[in-house]
Amino acid sequence: MLKERENRIDLIRGLSLLLIFVGHSNFVFSEGLQHSRGFADASELFVLLAGISASLAYYPRTGVYVFGSSGKPLLRAGKIYFVHVGMLLCLLGFFGIGMAGGLPLFADASTTLGLDGFWSNPLGGIGSIFLLRYMPGSFDILPMYVILIAFVPFFFHLHDRSRALLFGLSVAVWLGAGFGHVNLVNTALPEGRWYFDPLSWQLIFLIGLAVGIRIKTGRPALPYNRAIFLAAAAFCLLAVPVNILFHFHFVEPPSEWLYRAMTTKTNDGILRLVNAVAIVYVLWNIDAFKRMANGALLQPICVIGRHSMPVFVTGLLLSDLMTVTMALVRSLTVAEQVLLMMAGLLLQLVLGQYLEARKTSAIRSAPLVAETATNHASLSRING
Repeated sequence: MLKERENRIDLIRGLSLLLIFVGHSNFVFSEGLQHSRGFADASELFVLLAGISASLAYYPRTGVYVFGSSGKPLLRAGKIYFVHVGMLLCLLGFFGIGMAGGLPLFADASTTLGLDGFWSNPLGGIGSIFLLRYMPGSFDILPMYVILIAFVPFFFHLHDRSRALLFGLSVAVWLGAGFGHVNLVNTALPEGRWYFDPLSWQLIFLIGLAVGIRIKTGRPALPYNRAIFLAAAAFCLLAVPVNILFHFHFVEPPSEWLYRAMTTKTNDGILRLVNAVAIVYVLWNIDAFKRMANGALLQPICVIGRHSMPVFVTGLLLSDLMTVTMALVRSLTVAEQVLLMMAGLLLQLVLGQYLEARKTSAIRSAPLVAETATNHASLSRING
């Protein structure tokens, strides 16, 4: 049975959070960094690990899920929903006040972030925000999690009855969404659809869910197999130069349409999905990586992985700030952009340390509170 925290999950997730921030910040080196890791990027790793974490949090150690215990994942989905709505409304309110004050800086920034469509019909836009139909930029990431977490009880139920059926349906939905271009409405984007299509991204989430169930029930998460390990490692290594050559058009792919279909982010193309699973499999089976995850040096990154939701929200807002800065300020030198990046990374690491310290303090004070309550109860009985 699982008795202690698996720091490898936290380390990969923490690294993913930092990479997501850099990739979304629109620095001159953001795109190069994002595509220098192969076909997949940090988003796939983060969703895969979100599936693992969901199983560790909500799946019973007995190995049989009961629908009556579905309240926790639904509450979690509701919490993420209100975090998303609140964050977006605050952002729009902030820009609205600035624009009402006649500050051109806010109007230009609003255009940079793709918020202009909201101001033409604010009341309708607010309704669309609550209905998850208005999400500028990368703001449909959290809504994707809302949907995936809300369906966790159903996924568990189907998993316990037939994993083959669960993944058969999942692959069918993934293929249908990809080839049929089935997606949800997002009026904030020119394409009119979600950038992260949950109908496609559910497959990598389910893979993580299945891995997490193995961990929760005391089985090896990703058992080492020499042939699979070598194949996965070779794929990861080969994917880096191939993706760089094709993405930046140093070399044209044999079929541009097929390459785009296999690497689409909206539908989580097959090359991205396989690359993400291969990366996690390889890292998981490298002893040195496990020692690094359990060591002191990288604990700050593990800590932000343990507090992924507030750190992710902070990173998302910081990346929007960086994007606006890149678009509005005089041309910044690469050195200045590196300093901005380091400041953003440091803020997230500091936030993680603060949240961890607060959590540790709450855990330590809990026994004292319980003891005090017991003493008060005893005195009441004596005095009564």
